[in-house]
Amino acid sequence: MVSYRDLYNCRVDQWKKAADGWIALSRRSETAAEDIRAQGKKPLDEHWADATGKKAGKRLEDIANRLEAGGDITKGVAMVLDGLAYSMEWSQRTLFHAAELASEYGLHIQDGRAVGAYTGTAPAGPNVPQNVRDDYAKECAHISEINDLIEESLRQATQADKKASAELAKLAKAVDIANTSVAHNEIEVEASRVEFDMLRADIPVGKDPHLVRAWWDGLKPEQQKALMRADPVTLADLKGLPEGVHTELRGADGKIDRVEMVRYALDHWDKKDDLQFRNNCANFVSSALEAGGMEKKFGFWSGPMGDNAWGRESGVGVPWVDQRVYYSRSWALAKDLQKFLVRNGGTEVPRAEVRPGDVIFYEQVASGAEEAPGETYHAAVVTSVTPDGDIKLTQHTSSWQNVSLDSRVHIATRNDGEQRIHIVRPHPNWY
Repeated sequence: MVSYRDLYNCRVDQWKKAADGWIALSRRSETAAEDIRAQGKKPLDEHWADATGKKAGKRLEDIANRLEAGGDITKGVAMVLDGLAYSMEWSQRTLFHAAELASEYGLHIQDGRAVGAYTGTAPAGPNVPQNVRDDYAKECAHISEINDLIEESLRQATQADKKASAELAKLAKAVDIANTSVAHNEIEVEASRVEFDMLRADIPVGKDPHLVRAWWDGLKPEQQKALMRADPVTLADLKGLPEGVHTELRGADGKIDRVEMVRYALDHWDKKDDLQFRNNCANFVSSALEAGGMEKKFGFWSGPMGDNAWGRESGVGVPWVDQRVYYSRSWALAKDLQKFLVRNGGTEVPRAEVRPGDVIFYEQVASGAEEAPGETYHAAVVTSVTPDGDIKLTQHTSSWQNVSLDSRVHIATRNDGEQRIHIVRPHPNWY
């Protein structure tokens, strides 16, 4: 259990510096792996084809794999440290707020608890003046409010400490991994999940609305914004927040409920859709947009088959017919969905401004891949943006929940060459 003194005195800036150092190490590992493949193994494969050359090439590839896997593992360490740093920062801010309230109310903190003039000496008896009784009742209410905040801050800090400790111990045992797929798709993904879980656990779910409001008011404005970007769904379900927060989370224009869009993605990332396309990424994103309330746009005569249509109809229950007749092209194809959104009010946003509910599109740049250069071939939903700016996506084909965009793009680039990422904010203009 993290103590009052431990949390009050902790230096969260040191964890942030440590996370930055691990990220730098991860990038150096990835660069080294790329250099070994490009400047070592590739020339060997081209110019030294005998058994000795093959043996040397195999050894170089093993070294490159270990470096690349090490880069993913160290990136996982950075994610955990970032999650720990921000979780501790937010819980520390709640603790500071409790101490500030204590001072404002004329109380003080003793052994991690709020105490006042009447602590241990409650006024009793029929001759106690009414003003003394009122002061006592007011002090008791203030003490309860402050101690509830202290308990909440220590709960947050303790859960972050436990989760980070357990995950860092796992990562320490994975240092000799040479399988890049395991490192990237299992170890790093697990670290990303733990990071998100730490941030989510900083939200006082199920607590009294008065405590929720006191907790929220104690956060700095930039901390509030960071939480809204990190986990909009959990915040939206919280009772006690100012109404303006819920409006901002869901979308002030009322066009799309961004919370419900993200909720759908997080709840359905590993579930099959009613009608499954071979490449199901755009179908998944469209379903999330539909869950967020985006209205269909059909031509009067052409229905979903129009050139500027989006949406689906119930169909006849025969997949090959329904896919071609009852679903618009923009519903099921990433390139057409991107064109539709931009053509109908959506705007491309820079990474620094991304928030949950935006849509990610991958464009193939390099030649030689299955997709032609300039082809938009993949779509995903932004479901979280961590305080350090890491954009988390959720998708189908393949199915991932809250994984790092940078991490997935790194793999796509390694497999198929240069990629260009477009992030579009939907803003329907037809209703």
